[in-house]
Amino acid sequence: FPIASIGVLLSIPFILATPETKPKGPSTGRHGWLSAIIAPGLRPVWVANLTFASAVAVFMAFGAVAAAGAGMERPAMMWVPYALGAIVVRLVGAKLPDRLGAQNIVAPSIALYALGMLTLTMVTSDTGFLIAATLCGIGHGYCFPVIASQVVGRSPLHQRGAAMALSTGIWEGSAIAAQPIFGAIADQHGDGWCFIAAASLCLVGICLWLLLESRRRS
Repeated sequence: FPIASIGVLLSIPFILATPETKPKGPSTGRHGWLSAIIAPGLRPVWVANLTFASAVAVFMAFGAVAAAGAGMERPAMMWVPYALGAIVVRLVGAKLPDRLGAQNIVAPSIALYALGMLTLTMVTSDTGFLIAATLCGIGHGYCFPVIASQVVGRSPLHQRGAAMALSTGIWEGSAIAAQPIFGAIADQHGDGWCFIAAASLCLVGICLWLLLESRRRS
């Protein structure tokens, strides 16, 4: 934590040096976040954000725990391929969302994350756990920046701050809600069913996202 705090403190000068852009257009007022919630273009983004954030919260809380319970000697090693997967796809495939369209990356990246969680329920070797973590890391590497870019791109400039605040609020709220819910599933039925339930949530979220996205385009 002290080392992480140093990184945060070192970022402050760069933040202060970044020029602020004064929004043009009407003020969002006290209910700017409410306008962001009901904005038609942002509804599918909120669904994707909620789905993905919940899946990440489950994997973060129970991934290494499940691996340790299944016999992995050093379960913390799972975070190495997870991080590498997220970093590499952003470096190597950074232009893919621009080429295919950001909206075409959302569903596959959430599905890949769900596949990683399902893989975690089927493997018994250290290599299998590392592969599961890699799949989730790749899904995270694409999904998080794509959703963030859609929040920005689909919000009017005068509403962008409220939309981003709502997006981060959904992320934190999902973590608070998802972990005890899926933890209870793990306690009652085992770690495997916890990840199966989370992957099922991803499937439901993808279907709802597709429905709302198709309505937005029509």
